[in-house]
Amino acid sequence: MKRFVAVFVLLAAACSPPAAEAPAPAPLETPAAPTADLGPYTNSWDASEFSRFRHTLNAATPGAHTLTLQATTDSSGGETVAIYPVGADGARETVRIVFVIADVDGTSEAANVDIPAGGLPVEVVVENAGGRRHAGNYTITIAP
Repeated sequence: MKRFVAVFVLLAAACSPPAAEAPAPAPLETPAAPTADLGPYTNSWDASEFSRFRHTLNAATPGAHTLTLQATTDSSGGETVAIYPVGADGARETVRIVFVIADVDGTSEAANVDIPAGGLPVEVVVENAGGRRHAGNYTITIAP
């Protein structure tokens, strides 16, 4: 009986079509490099005190660029919106990069900045010194 089974298996194997070749393994995909957020960088506020926002400004290529800050507010008296660099220790530095006095019509100002390959960390401060509730928004753009 064992001999009969062995012969049967050999005959079945001989009559079977050849096995298909295993498909080639798919090439390994290289993960895409993370893309830098090239802006524009925006935010809004609705507060009766200072508002602070952090961004890391990036550019397609490191080096000198023009930063433009545009801001509007519902305040007829205006609010100061300022951009400060953030140091390696995470603390806001004291010298402003640029600022505008926002108003209902919108105000913009440009400044030249050097953006390193790793980005330029900044803090945007809406300096609401009057203590009354105001709402507004800002946009930061970077151009070569």
